[in-house]
Amino acid sequence: MLWIDLTSESAREENLDSSIYESFIGGKGLGAYLLYRELEAGIDPLGPDNVLLFLTGPLQGLPAPNVGRWTLVTKSPLTGLFLDSHSGGAFGRELKKAGYDAVGIKGRSKRPTYLTIDDGSITFERADDLWGMGVHAATRTLQEKNAKGSSVYVIGSAGENQVRFAVGCTELAHQTGRGGAGAVMGSKNLKAVVARGTKKFSGADVDTIREINRAVIKSWNKKVDYGFKNYGTAFLVEFASSMGHYPTRNSQNGYFDEYRRIDPAIMEKKWGLGTHQSCPHCVMKCTRAYKIEAPDGSGAEVESTVEYETLGLLGGNIGVSDPQAILKMNYLCDDLGLDTISTGGCIGFAMEAYESGVLSDADIGFSLRFGDVDAAIQLIKMIASREGIGKTLSYGVRAASVEIGNGSESFAVHVKGLEVPAWDPRGKKGLGLSYATAEVGASHLRGWPATLDPPSESAVDVVASMVAARDGKVLTDSLIVCHFTYHLPLPHEQKIALLNAATGFDYNESSISTFAHRIATLTRMFNVREGISRKDDILPERFWEQQKDGPRKGMMAFVDKADFEASLDKFYAIRGWDSRTGRPTNDTINALGLESIF
Repeated sequence: MLWIDLTSESAREENLDSSIYESFIGGKGLGAYLLYRELEAGIDPLGPDNVLLFLTGPLQGLPAPNVGRWTLVTKSPLTGLFLDSHSGGAFGRELKKAGYDAVGIKGRSKRPTYLTIDDGSITFERADDLWGMGVHAATRTLQEKNAKGSSVYVIGSAGENQVRFAVGCTELAHQTGRGGAGAVMGSKNLKAVVARGTKKFSGADVDTIREINRAVIKSWNKKVDYGFKNYGTAFLVEFASSMGHYPTRNSQNGYFDEYRRIDPAIMEKKWGLGTHQSCPHCVMKCTRAYKIEAPDGSGAEVESTVEYETLGLLGGNIGVSDPQAILKMNYLCDDLGLDTISTGGCIGFAMEAYESGVLSDADIGFSLRFGDVDAAIQLIKMIASREGIGKTLSYGVRAASVEIGNGSESFAVHVKGLEVPAWDPRGKKGLGLSYATAEVGASHLRGWPATLDPPSESAVDVVASMVAARDGKVLTDSLIVCHFTYHLPLPHEQKIALLNAATGFDYNESSISTFAHRIATLTRMFNVREGISRKDDILPERFWEQQKDGPRKGMMAFVDKADFEASLDKFYAIRGWDSRTGRPTNDTINALGLESIF
């Protein structure tokens, strides 16, 4: 492991004991261990004491499927809680080839800086000329300045200005998307990290890794007429709408009557697919770019790499059905370094505040009605620069609703400060429990219950399946392999086989379940240390309102609040956490081998 102190511009290496790898594996698991170990309770996420942990897993650098990924762990400036964010691109592979399982960055540079990690050589470079550059220009500049094959992770102006939901970006198309890791970078005066390595690795059983890789490729190549294969996550607009999941006008509903206009087939036919910006070592190639006219009005043609979440939050959630407008807003957010989910959530919140009379033209500087694309674009720029009402929104909807007041808290759609993604929990039984209990706040990538049923009856019976799915995701994010490997498919047992083949360990279903439980409990204890308890495992008021129309008309997130509380009790019981406080019990901590940490 490499530790970098920006304040002193120094670096040192730490050799982690093999028992730590066996207990925490890599990626999210190792990051959870290191973050808990390194931070004291209550530190300022935007202060020099916070740490940015760049992590690989045991499979990076090996011929395994869908491992063009890496993990960033830090304390979130948006929520004040544990944050793990997972990004595509070659950055993780290059860190591993440079010789590091993890890189931890502390302190604060005196002036704008970027780091290069080139095999064993660590350099601190001046970034005054890069400060203020957008992500696209800065990425290309750094690629030209550095050795061929280097991978660049960089922030935009939103990160420099410490917008609480700023992101960093790898190779133009892959973001550390939620919770504000880009703001932590900006607070450290760190514009970018550039990584390159030449080392080669061998696993304990490379033949098994190659055999699984061949099976995965064969399975994927057999798929035909499959939306994800053709369009990536953009195909999910239709599916989400048919299930009452699609966020509409600040999640006032889960069905958008204009969703058919946001069709990737139409987008492809009208504007054409741009270059593939998919992750290395990936057979799915799901990252799709569309050609658009640059939002700066120059008339230049650029490419916008859009995902379903953006089509939801910057589409229906703000009342916009014009795909070209969504693509332009996506490109702008990517260049500024903004999380499109939180950005869309903040704009939707502000639009509802305006239409309900809580905010006025004088407060904003212009009218802000649902569907007004020009107003939305202006607000995106104001958020990134933290100007006017944009400064208020740059702290996220939770903080903005407290500042604005006048009842706006009732339509601030977030959990623990993290804006809700493009999957309305009133569309699926039990999904709201995943949002309420995820360590990072409302995230759609923390395990779904195994059902397609609406929340028209008790969700208690699907809680166990949600926990099992969450445990599977912990393994996925610790290996690190792509979340979308369920499309291949790369089943749970093959992931365990890959782990054993890489490490020479002897994990099985039972020990992996214990591992996942260990990481879930460790991240919970991090949050408990920051003041979280059962009272915080809740849903926003919006999801206790019935959907107004569409396939889930009349649905709330749960049958009633009593059913939600019963489902939460069941979740705590499975986890071995105290039902009154939500704190892991001492028996659970001891059984998971965590007593020495706490």
